[in-house]
Amino acid sequence: MKQLYFVRHGQTQWNATHRMQGQLNSDLSKLGRSQANINGQLLAQHDIEALIASPLGRTTQTAEIINKHLDLPIGFDDRIKEWDCGDWSGHLSDEVRKQWPKEWQAFETNRFHYRGPNCENMPDMIARTQPFLNELTKHEATNIAIVSHGLIGKIMVSMLLKLDEQQTLEFGQSNDVILRVTIDNDQATATHFINGKGPFDGHQSK
Repeated sequence: MKQLYFVRHGQTQWNATHRMQGQLNSDLSKLGRSQANINGQLLAQHDIEALIASPLGRTTQTAEIINKHLDLPIGFDDRIKEWDCGDWSGHLSDEVRKQWPKEWQAFETNRFHYRGPNCENMPDMIARTQPFLNELTKHEATNIAIVSHGLIGKIMVSMLLKLDEQQTLEFGQSNDVILRVTIDNDQATATHFINGKGPFDGHQSK
C-alpha cells in the first residue's frame, strides 16, 4: 500500500487578489504561512518518508515550512509546476476577461481542452505529469508528500483516481486542503484533510 499526500501551497498574495499566477510567483501571505505550518504539523503525524515539491517560489516556501516538522531532504521536480497560463500570467482575472474576451469565453466553454494565448491545456498537463506519477507509484517510500499547486495537483489526483473530464473539472483544492490518495493492489481511493483536521471521505472538500 502507498499513500500519497497532495499538498497545495499556502495562500499567496496573488491568490488573495485573484491574480493569475501560473508559473510566475508571489510570496506566501501571513495566512499562507500559517496554512503551511498547520499542514506540516499534520504530515508529521503520518510517517512521511519523502517530500517532493514544485520548484516555484510559493511551493518552495511551503515545503520549507512543512519540512520544519519533517526534517527530510526536499526533492524538486519541474514536471509538477503549475499550469502555464501564458499571456494571462500576472493579470487579474477581471483584466483577462476584458482584454481577451473571445479567448476567455472559449476557455469558459471548454476548460479542459482549450488553450489560451501561449497557455497549456489540461491534456498538456496530463502529458507532463504522467511520467512523474509513474515514478511516484514505484517510489521506495510508502508515505510521500507532494507540494504542488491548485490545478496541477488536482490533475494528478484525477489521473490516479481515473476520473473523467467532467469529474476532474468539478472539484478543486483550497490552500488549506491536503488530498490523500491511497493505492492498494492497483486500486486508488481518496480522503482529504481541511486545515489540519480529518481525514474526511472522498476527494471533494467543497
